[in-house]
Amino acid sequence: MIISMTGYGNYECENEKISFSMELKSVNSKYYESNLKIPYAFSHEEEKINNIIQKSIKRGRVNFNFSYKIKDSEIHSILLDEVKLKKYLKILNELKISSGIDDKIKLNDILGFQDILDNSQKIKDQSIIELLYNGVEHVIEEHSSFRALEGKSLEADILKSISRISESIDEIELIWGSEKKDYINKYKKRIDKFFDKYELDEQRLYQEVAVIIDKKDINEEIVRFKSHINCFISYIKEHNLLGKRLIFLLQELFREINTISSKSEVLKINNISLDIKSELEKIKEQTHNIL
Repeated sequence: MIISMTGYGNYECENEKISFSMELKSVNSKYYESNLKIPYAFSHEEEKINNIIQKSIKRGRVNFNFSYKIKDSEIHSILLDEVKLKKYLKILNELKISSGIDDKIKLNDILGFQDILDNSQKIKDQSIIELLYNGVEHVIEEHSSFRALEGKSLEADILKSISRISESIDEIELIWGSEKKDYINKYKKRIDKFFDKYELDEQRLYQEVAVIIDKKDINEEIVRFKSHINCFISYIKEHNLLGKRLIFLLQELFREINTISSKSEVLKINNISLDIKSELEKIKEQTHNIL
């Protein structure tokens, strides 16, 4: 089945200590690229979170972020740096003496020195960490469901194109089957004109004509094209990681239809070949968003 690289998931969870709100987004990319915005209090978990996301998502440009709200104040308390506080009080007292200012030192004056309060603690409470990873797993599930749904839409559209292409190559095969005799007869008539004017080695001449006709024959290309189409359909049914496989098959399909176009002198075949190329280009654009 086809899975899209475009995905979105969000999830919220909480316990008696904390609540989390998470968001996971992805778009197409040749490789796995991540942009994780992790609050400082949980920065020690960033590498592990990234590894979990990468294991599930495999490929794509990924953005993940979450926010949290503390319910239990003891979980993430603010600490006072007493050493810095004493230094600031000493400086303020020295300023009062040297400048002759008689104002009292107030609490607001002290709180103006923001670096005396330390809120840079990392949260390591086990129940909170377990809730965090439970949320990560759920947001990945939401994201994966979105990708699968997008993939179904892509798959339906691609299979419609493949069906049209199959019908077109069948039509080319029928046209060539009927035109091939006329094609050979056309060359025979040209040969007969030469026989009327010149003395030629009949056997050698027909050998050369056979070589020319063989170079114009598109049966092998049609057979290979159909084989690639069958592989394309079977891959979609049997595999999940399809992007690179389908890109390779598309290259082969383009090669065969280009050869058919260059060999054929039948206008109708060339026109149908153009339609096939158009459908293949459409599929090619879609494969860039397939995992």
